[in-house]
Amino acid sequence: MSKSSPGPRRYTSATVRALYALSGTTCYYPDCPRSVVTFIDEEPFTEVQIAHIRAASPDGPRNDPNMTDDERRAFANLILLCKPHHDLVDKRHPDRYSVERLVEWKSEREGSMGIERQNLSGIDEDALIDAILTAISAAPPQRTVVAELGLGYFGAQGLVEFPTATAKKFIGIEQYNNLGNQVLLLTVRNTGTLPAYWDGHMLYYRPCGIARAGDNYFPYDNPKLPHRLESGQSARWLYFLPEVINLVAFMRDRKLGIETLVAKVNLGSGESIDSSPLHVDCLPGGQSQSPDGVPS
Repeated sequence: MSKSSPGPRRYTSATVRALYALSGTTCYYPDCPRSVVTFIDEEPFTEVQIAHIRAASPDGPRNDPNMTDDERRAFANLILLCKPHHDLVDKRHPDRYSVERLVEWKSEREGSMGIERQNLSGIDEDALIDAILTAISAAPPQRTVVAELGLGYFGAQGLVEFPTATAKKFIGIEQYNNLGNQVLLLTVRNTGTLPAYWDGHMLYYRPCGIARAGDNYFPYDNPKLPHRLESGQSARWLYFLPEVINLVAFMRDRKLGIETLVAKVNLGSGESIDSSPLHVDCLPGGQSQSPDGVPS
């Protein structure tokens, strides 16, 4: 009795490892910044899906009826796409994305990591693992740190963060004030392969250019700087949000240009990085008083 095929989506562990290791840490769609793994409250979450260049099913986009299931699930037929781009390529506009176009994305992405696609066709799992290890060892270690600004409450029950686009519906509203102090949240994340040191930071009010470090209202919860971040680790700094809001109002009263907030993070390597900008229109109303004590 012959053994049945495991199917077009039963990927080997080596195939999955190869895709993630050779992705360059982002979705294969050109210029897409979405990371293959993101961290929320220091927990890793997968942000991409395995996509087939030639369809996994007979009625799928770019189907090749001459392929076997083993060929469909092989490394050479797969790329990583974030969900929006996966939907775009396979569901919304499959006619725009030919086999040749997706193969080009794969070749360019993996070629930049030292892998030549023609050498991977039909290789067995052991050889594929060897190719992964060779590519990783040939690629120089990278120090990559990213920073983000968010909004939320911080209190005895911990941090409650809201999407910046809808934060005004929750923060500063009386029924939610029992969640704690209103905070502007700076998250610094090491997405590279080398350790990084977070030495300090400043909050810039742009385009007027005024910068303030801000008082450390949460000394027991904010990290002591400099702070070491291993690969994949993140840390957060809490600003007292009403203080930020009041300064924005002060500058607007004096006709100073203020549109966005940007945190500049200084690293031990001498580099500095800017956070993603937060538009001041996302800020809710705030109170002028200091927080009621410092959370322990």
